[in-house]
Order: sequence, then structure tokens, then C-alpha cells
Amino acid sequence: MCTVTLVRLVLIGGRWAGKSSSANTILRQKKFDFGRIRTHQSKMIEGEVGGRKLAVVDTPGWRSSLCLSDVPQRDQQRFRLNVSKCPPGPNAFLLVIPVDSAFSVEQKITVEEHMKLLGEHAWRFSMVLFTFGDFLGEKTIEEHIESEGLALRWLIEKCGNRYHMFNNKDKDNSSQVSLLLEKIDEMARNNSGRCYEVDQRILKKIRQKQEEVASRAKERRRKAEEKRQRMLKFIQGEHSSKTVY
Repeated sequence: MCTVTLVRLVLIGGRWAGKSSSANTILRQKKFDFGRIRTHQSKMIEGEVGGRKLAVVDTPGWRSSLCLSDVPQRDQQRFRLNVSKCPPGPNAFLLVIPVDSAFSVEQKITVEEHMKLLGEHAWRFSMVLFTFGDFLGEKTIEEHIESEGLALRWLIEKCGNRYHMFNNKDKDNSSQVSLLLEKIDEMARNNSGRCYEVDQRILKKIRQKQEEVASRAKERRRKAEEKRQRMLKFIQGEHSSKTVY
């Protein structure tokens, strides 16, 4: 039996999907800001649940109707770097999808394009995590999947028919977290205990590019400050001349 000693999870998905709330549910602690506060930077929190160590990474959400070509390169690079928050790599990507709104074809395309940034092999480590389960009432998640149409069924199939549902209002129900961890263990067995690993050469290039951008920005600020100081001296000189006159 393959049981992951340290479970490393990265939550990804659109804005307002319930990623931060789900991360808190998993850790059984309010460690991540949620609600009206949008996540702007990825953040990793470690914890222990049921005697198991967890490392949970919450990430900024993407705009569900935005094509990848319209997403700034900076944001694409940050998305790729999310996996480096929990080295050597996540045991699972939890693709967070809310059930209180329809999963459209546009959202399908956005998900597919973002997953391409991680590589085709990322799907082997991915699971759909449905949120706001209380919205379904008496309806089962399987009934919801079937009623949603082809786009959502495509996503489930890409994730190897792996999915789980959270009722984020029922945070004291520890069974929904333990069941999630059981499914992750099963996925780990199917992956021979391996975790997702990004090509280190790609990460190195991204970091180098970020450093170059930061260096150019620093140089631009330096030149702007020099110009400001020259203008200030000029104004002070003009003022002194008028005073003497």
C-alpha cells in the first residue's frame, strides 16, 4: 500500500472558486485569507491532519473567460513557479471547480490552456475538487456531473475520473478531508509513488528572466530618482537666484 508521508498539494483554479476556503478545510485551520479577499500571491502552509503531515499551496486564481494568449507572461511564469513552493513537487494538483455555477466551454478552454503550462503529464497528478457542495442539496455530485454536459465530463476524464467534493460550510466534518487523502493515496499508487516534477531547466529560465526584469526595473527606478534629484536641485537653484535678486 502506498501512503504518502508528506502530502504536498497545490490548489489551482479560477477566481472565487473556493481555493483558499478549501485549503483551510484541508488543514482544519484558518490559515489562508478567503471571502472578499482575493489571493494575489501563492502561499504554502504546512500542517498535520489525522497524524499526517501536509503542505498546502494556495495560488492566485485565473480569470475563467480569459484566453492564455491574453494572460501576461509574468502571470504565466508565476503559475509555473507555483509547483516550486513545495519541493520536490506536488503529489496532487487539486483543480478547484465550484458547483454553484455552470462549467462553460470557455472555462474548459482556460483550464486546458493553463494545464499546458504544466505539461501533459500534470494530468496524471490532477484531481477535480468541487466546492460549495451544499448548493446541490439532495442532488449527488454524479448527477451534477452528468447534468452539466460535455465540458465538465471532459475535465473529469482528463483527471482520470478522479474527483472529490467539499462542503466548505461543514468544516468540522473531518471525513471529507480523510476521504480526499485516501483518493490522493490511490492516485499515488497509480503513479508508483512519484510526485509531479517540473523540468528544472524551465524553472531556471523563468527565474533568470524574473531576475533580469527585476534588475531592469531597479535600474529604471535609479535613473528616475537621479532625474528627480537633478530637477529638485534645478528648482532650488532657480529659487535661490530669485531670492538673491
